[in-house]
Parts: sequence; structure tokens; C-alpha cells
Amino acid sequence: MPRPFFIAAALLALALAACNSQNYVTTSTATPTASPTTAPTFNPSITAATVEVTTSGVGTPNVIVSLCASAGCSLPANVLQQLTTNSKGEVTFAGLTPGTTYCFVNSVTSGTSTTTYQDCTAYWQNSSTGSPLKLGT
Repeated sequence: MPRPFFIAAALLALALAACNSQNYVTTSTATPTASPTTAPTFNPSITAATVEVTTSGVGTPNVIVSLCASAGCSLPANVLQQLTTNSKGEVTFAGLTPGTTYCFVNSVTSGTSTTTYQDCTAYWQNSSTGSPLKLGT
């Protein structure tokens, strides 16, 4: 076969392939697989939580803060410890069990009204003197 015939046949094959290859848009109705969730890992060596009591953003000294079971401090039996804030308005609770939910609570009485501030969390391990849990205003 002559060379021009091969070239023409090759061009014809390419043209047919180009015509037959259309841009198809496909859609899928399959539900995407959710990414796996992992539970947080609690550091077993961190057993203390620091709490700061504030009034208008300023640390308040000499305030009683209660450490309570995860059910809150509504019952006196749930109160595990009570400590008084230092001159910076901070208090540190030690001997805590990593991964356990605790409630940190204080109440402020002004006139005839009492306001209670509470933070119940299992993430108290993130607290420190540089980044305490905050209660108050």
C-alpha cells in the first residue's frame, strides 16, 4: 500500500475516535463515606485543672470555687472539693482523673440575687495558669 493511503487511514481513525469520544458528565447517587471520627486521648500525666474567676474580665480573689461530679453541684453530695481563689482569682484543683467530666462552679451574690457560673467539661486538661477555665463575667 502506498504511504499516502496509510496516512489517510491513520487520520481517518483519529477523526473517528475524536468524534466518538464525547464529554460525558457522570453523577453518582452513592452516599459518601464519612471520615472516621476519633475520640480524644486524655494525657494520663495531667491531673490538675486551673480555674480563674473573673468580674468584668478581671481575676477576682477570695471566691469559693467548687469542684463537682459531672451531675453538677445541685446536690451537696456531688461536691468533691472547695477551694478559694488566690490574689489573681485563680485556683488549681489537683488529683483529677483524666477523661472524667467535672463541673467547676462558683456563685456570686449581689443584693438579693445570686448568679451561678458553671463549666462542666471533660476537657479540663487544656487548662493551665496561662490558659485557665474561666468562670464569671
